[in-house]
Amino acid sequence: MKALFKNKQFSWLLFSELFTVLSFSMYMITVSWYVVDVLHHPQYLGLVMAAASIPRMITMIIGGVLADRIQKSKILFSTQLLKGVLLGILLWSVMDDSLTLALLLIVSFFIGCLDGFFFPALSSLIPSIVSQKQLQPANTLIHSSQELLYLIGPVAAGAILHYYNFSATFAVSIAATLIGACFVFPAFIKDAKPDKHKEKTSFITEFKEGYRYLRSSSIYISAISIIIIVNFFVFGPMFLSLPILAEELGGSALDLSFLEAGFSVGSLTATIFLLFFTLKKNRGRLILIFLIASVLALGFFSQIPSLHWLIPVAAMIGFFGFITYIPTDVIIQEKTDPAMMGRVMSIVFLASTAFDPISQTLFSSLMSAGFSARILLAAFAGAGLLMAALVFAKAKKWRNMQ
Repeated sequence: MKALFKNKQFSWLLFSELFTVLSFSMYMITVSWYVVDVLHHPQYLGLVMAAASIPRMITMIIGGVLADRIQKSKILFSTQLLKGVLLGILLWSVMDDSLTLALLLIVSFFIGCLDGFFFPALSSLIPSIVSQKQLQPANTLIHSSQELLYLIGPVAAGAILHYYNFSATFAVSIAATLIGACFVFPAFIKDAKPDKHKEKTSFITEFKEGYRYLRSSSIYISAISIIIIVNFFVFGPMFLSLPILAEELGGSALDLSFLEAGFSVGSLTATIFLLFFTLKKNRGRLILIFLIASVLALGFFSQIPSLHWLIPVAAMIGFFGFITYIPTDVIIQEKTDPAMMGRVMSIVFLASTAFDPISQTLFSSLMSAGFSARILLAAFAGAGLLMAALVFAKAKKWRNMQ
């Protein structure tokens, strides 16, 4: 751990991530509250979120190729600066009393586009600045800082909104974004520049190379399957069900916040655990066991009739889900050729971000057809358990990985 903090490149990256997540979490709560409280259009809140998530999935394909073509710190620095400009447009509009739903959708769209470039560059930069032995603690520190700031950011934004106004929260979010950009200034990170003499091909061709590279190994196929199961069968339906179950059990907005905090506490606990304990012996088998445990926890969650008991089970889901996801991410980074890292990590991020909204859309459609949230949660848990068992049975190479 001490060696990581002595690594100036990683320290700069970690500080940047702290301010980036603080800015994003404050931005999300501010925009959500503005749509509900000022514009009085809560029915369009999902549309604002989708305006960011859909382009993110599309640009992530390009972002992975760019991360293999361009110095990664340049991508991180540039995207952060552009996010600061976009947030500045929102600040100016709020101060001018001219911020509309249409402008929010446009800005959300471009922020989503920038995220598609940012995340592959971030994830593929880590293996290039730390040793292979430091990959798990490095990834865990990044994830734990994210979880911690996702707890702090909304509270900070809520307090600023309560005592000041929307202009203040946007201003703080802009400041955090620009500070985060400064920490990943290329002259500070000094990461390697890709070979300029390498023959360039089209983006689609290079992305296909990355896809074929992933398909060439059963390790990658197992890892992607695990990530998809966690996001599609566990995280997606659970997050969508939280407000539904809270209302069904007569809870308030405060009870809903406790449910969400329970999940965050569980995921944060998993990241702290992984900081001090590296999975070495039988880690492939352990990851699959944790995957099965997360699906079983969701099935248990679907049957609990008490709000208070839902909170610790939500924490269990967060714990098992993250203790499955982070080591899987680390294994992918360990096994990947540095020249392919950007493309591989973009596909990994695509698998982790695309299946949440697909799962939630399916969940919502089935609810509209008359199925209850509890029945659907149990059904998703059952299907996820079957998929996890199938991976456990088929993925012999993964299962025996040390």
